Amino acid sequence: GWTLTVDQAGIDNLFDDTDGAHDASIAGTIAGWSVAMTTDQSAKHNSYSASGTVAGVALTFTGTNNDDNGGSASKIAASYAMGNGLTLKGSVEDESKSDGSEDDSTLGFSYAMGDITVGYTTIKPGSSKSFGDEWDFSAAYASGAVAASFALDEADATTIIVDYDLGGGASAFAAMHDKAGTGNDLTAIGLNFAF
Repeated sequence: GWTLTVDQAGIDNLFDDTDGAHDASIAGTIAGWSVAMTTDQSAKHNSYSASGTVAGVALTFTGTNNDDNGGSASKIAASYAMGNGLTLKGSVEDESKSDGSEDDSTLGFSYAMGDITVGYTTIKPGSSKSFGDEWDFSAAYASGAVAASFALDEADATTIIVDYDLGGGASAFAAMHDKAGTGNDLTAIGLNFAF
């Protein structure tokens, strides 16, 4: 039940896939927990993850000895399905930057109401900030051939995506992303084909 993968500079760091590419990974299960480890042998960088469920709470632990600042970092995330479509979630992150500015914490929920799912996350960006300084809101709809989503955050960055299944492996989509005060806006209309 274990998988060994070797791919020179082709494996993501499990803590953050922007924190360097690794060369080998091993993954499997121990006592019902999914575990994985990766390594970059030349740079002696490593990362790990472990996920499982305790008393109905889904837990995920991730870490690395090479975060954005070249030091050790770890994160604990938890979620709990309350029933009736409501799921609560939270996370705590500890990174190596000495001023704590990257030690983000989050609290949030998602709620499914038939074809519609809404979610909200409040974020404490760093140890000296407060919950609510950053936040994310999302709403998604899926029914039949139509799937649509809307996302908004504290910076008024708005993303809207609509996808329509045309059948036969083809779908049409339209997407729009707008961030106030920047030139990073995007509008796209196109077709996807799956064979």
